[in-house]
Amino acid sequence: MSVPGSPSPEVAQLASRRGFGRLEHTFLPSKEVNVQEKYRGLFIAASLTGIAGLVTGGILLWVFVTWALGMYPLLCSALAIGALLNSPNFRKKLGSQRLHLFERGLLVDMGAGQLFAVRWDQAVHYQETVQEVIIYKGTKTPFNTTHTSTLVAPNGTRAVISSRFADFGSWLPLISEAIARAQAQKVWEAVREGQKVSHGPFSVDATGISTGHEGVLPWSAVATIDVGGGFVAVRQHGQPTAWALAKVETVPNLLVFLTVASNLYG
Repeated sequence: MSVPGSPSPEVAQLASRRGFGRLEHTFLPSKEVNVQEKYRGLFIAASLTGIAGLVTGGILLWVFVTWALGMYPLLCSALAIGALLNSPNFRKKLGSQRLHLFERGLLVDMGAGQLFAVRWDQAVHYQETVQEVIIYKGTKTPFNTTHTSTLVAPNGTRAVISSRFADFGSWLPLISEAIARAQAQKVWEAVREGQKVSHGPFSVDATGISTGHEGVLPWSAVATIDVGGGFVAVRQHGQPTAWALAKVETVPNLLVFLTVASNLYG
């Protein structure tokens, strides 16, 4: 969930210059442990002490018992070092990052004075969600889900925000819906006026949907366009397999595309 609080003066000034309106949501980096700033030094010291203990134990087991036993604490210590180096609790720059969602735009504070800002009506948004599963005796059990969103501004600058920001299940739909509200009507009007609008591998106009490989499918032949398993699938009436498939991360402004298309088929 988003957290209350005031943005930095630099963020507030940039948002004001861009006409972003009121601040609606702020998301912080995801932390494995919520450590207050005054206790950050203690957290780092305790973590390093624990890792040192694992390394020492692994070396002793390797030398005096067997390398097989010593390998496990050494492997755990290597993983712990990697996790610590990528922790917002350890790297202050990561901990200071913020994702701000305003009434009319998005602003990412990447720390060390690096800011990225784009209006909803100008943003190009690519998204990718990866779900890892454990397969045991034919049963798939999800155990980890990660997400990456790439926002591109009109001048070509981009920002990559990921599930390192807490609660991507909240900020992802907020971003997608804000872009759709700002852009879907304009795209819809362009299509109705006879223009062809491209969304990555798909192009839509008043007559149908097309891809470079499959050609054109009239809207009257489109049964549904759905999203699942990391793919966007265009399905044709009476056909068991998809007429066209594309990876979700290749379709910019996915919700805009789905919203406009849903008003053209069926």
